[in-house]
Amino acid sequence: MNILKKVGLVLLALFGLVIGVGLVLPKTAHVERSIAINAPQATVFTVLNGFGQFDKWSPWADIDPDAMTTREGPATGVGAKMSWAGNAEVGSGSQEIIESAPYGNIKVRLGFGGFPGDFVASYTLVPEGAGTKVTWGFDANYGDSIMGRYFGLLSEGMLGPDYEKGLARLKLLVETLPKGDFSQLRFEPVETAADPIVLMTVRSANNPSAVGVALGVAYGRLAGYMNAEGLKQAAPPIAIFRGGDADTLAIDAAIPVDRNDAAPAGAVRMARLPAGRAVRAEYRGAYTGLAAARGQVAAYLAAAGLEQAGAIWEQYVSDPARTPEGELVTHIYSPIK
Repeated sequence: MNILKKVGLVLLALFGLVIGVGLVLPKTAHVERSIAINAPQATVFTVLNGFGQFDKWSPWADIDPDAMTTREGPATGVGAKMSWAGNAEVGSGSQEIIESAPYGNIKVRLGFGGFPGDFVASYTLVPEGAGTKVTWGFDANYGDSIMGRYFGLLSEGMLGPDYEKGLARLKLLVETLPKGDFSQLRFEPVETAADPIVLMTVRSANNPSAVGVALGVAYGRLAGYMNAEGLKQAAPPIAIFRGGDADTLAIDAAIPVDRNDAAPAGAVRMARLPAGRAVRAEYRGAYTGLAAARGQVAAYLAAAGLEQAGAIWEQYVSDPARTPEGELVTHIYSPIK
């Protein structure tokens, strides 16, 4: 009994030592790593501002290729959420964007299958030369959890190498994306409706002046058709870009109307706008910049991991006869899957 009593006392003392040391350990832990990426700040931010691209650069994605992941909420920005469940090494958990400030800061709340503590990852982006410096940080607050405080001591050694690996993969991914700087455009996800339109297809040389002339002539013909059929304009005019090459473009000049029961007349016919998920970009400035803006929209989709699902189209919100050229507002829509 004396031996058992002594063993019990030793174990109790060790337990007390573990608890005592744990109580004086830091409640918080911080880890961060940085890397320079040769890409516009907006591109890097967009890759990180959602989880559509996460598995392409995550340092943990190849640990369990069969891990189950689900996504909830919006595709990008505050509320975007990803959950995972994998093998014993990967475990289960979730991450949700809680702050998003284009194009400089993102904060993500992390959960690790009920492990005690509050965990936040952060991405901080600043210009560096012609590219972007990205700092990936991790902050933990273990509160009164003794076990958590001991884990905090291991954070640097456990997470630091993974963060370095992930940032190297992020760099490789981002530097292969289109280089268009879309920071001057404002993007938002929208749901488009199948509104009725009158339209006619025109072909134009692939330059802004020729496109403007071709659309102007087409809108005049559409206006005549609408007048003859008693149709009323329901929204600003539209141009749907059907395709082309370096020399020519095929464009549907269209005007939204109040009904869809008019018969076709020559090249003029009725149709409906595509309904469904889309990304809308707001462009401000002269129409001569729209070709470049359409390319920037494509660069944004690539960075966000979104796939275009139909022809891109523009809506000329401002009246060019009443609005200074530099203040013209155009909405550019890209249907997405």
